[in-house]
Amino acid sequence: MKMKVIVSLILAALSFFLNCAYAQDLDINIDPQQAYIPNQTKGALEVKICNCYSAAVNSQENKPRPQISFPDNLTIEEITNTDGSPITGFVIHDIKNEPGNHTIRLLANAAIPNASCVSFLVHVSGNGTGTGVITATLGFAGAQTPGNFVANDNVIATIPVQINLPVRLEEFGVRKEQQTAILKWISSEETNTDRFDVQRSGNGKVWTTIATVPAKGNSQTQTIYEATDTDPLPGENLYRLHMIDNDGTSAYSGIRNLTFEFQNVHIFPNPANDVLHIKSTDWSKIRSVTIRNDKGEQMYRSITLNNGFIDLKHFYPGFYIVEIAKYSGTSDTFRIVVAR
Repeated sequence: MKMKVIVSLILAALSFFLNCAYAQDLDINIDPQQAYIPNQTKGALEVKICNCYSAAVNSQENKPRPQISFPDNLTIEEITNTDGSPITGFVIHDIKNEPGNHTIRLLANAAIPNASCVSFLVHVSGNGTGTGVITATLGFAGAQTPGNFVANDNVIATIPVQINLPVRLEEFGVRKEQQTAILKWISSEETNTDRFDVQRSGNGKVWTTIATVPAKGNSQTQTIYEATDTDPLPGENLYRLHMIDNDGTSAYSGIRNLTFEFQNVHIFPNPANDVLHIKSTDWSKIRSVTIRNDKGEQMYRSITLNNGFIDLKHFYPGFYIVEIAKYSGTSDTFRIVVAR
């Protein structure tokens, strides 16, 4: 009887030792190698499995079984090491690109040392626009090893597939030169591109095309473009490119901004008697000058004011509103008094 108890204790201790020897906490993580991919182009997903167990114990070989599932608009192309060489440390069990089942299954056939990670790349290509969820699950051949924290065995990510842009922009910037805005952009690739519409906005909601620049069309080399805004808005100016293909496909660039502070239009004297003087740094920007009485009736309007003053001799004494309209769509308004 005593001998049986001793043997049982030895077997229990051995079982405990073996379990501890293989105890492990394996985590799986996935990291898209790009924010998105254009349709019909390739991208990659890094898969990383880490042994996070606190004791100095390697994971068992031929035990971890990662499975990664992709949406139907991502086609699995190949699996490699992170340097692009043929995958090592894993056996590929299955690669499927079937409707509703774009999945890979692997088996880690090498032990993962404690406090270390192993990684590989899954190369994919876009076969339709959209944003689907990529799911990675870490399973095990046989029962889970003791100490594994199952909450770290599942993770998700996305690789959005977007429409092919007619242009691949390498650079887009704006700069000020005195009271004008200079826009410069460089394309590194163009496919069937028709034109660039240069658009401006003062609030980011309403956009106006201020220039149209013909595109080179088809190119695999750098092409430099430039446009000038000779009449920017006072205050903040937002700029973007509307890139338009020959078949109507289009896309927008990122937004750039500049701020302009113009010297105000000055009128004097106020109160005025017989003459009202108007001073501006650039008359070419002024579309018209209008004066209304306090009832809103138009008393004066001019689209040319080359001499810079208005004769007020026929105006009755009282309050008047002077509106100076600009070609940019903005206007300056002044309240004056005519006194005798």
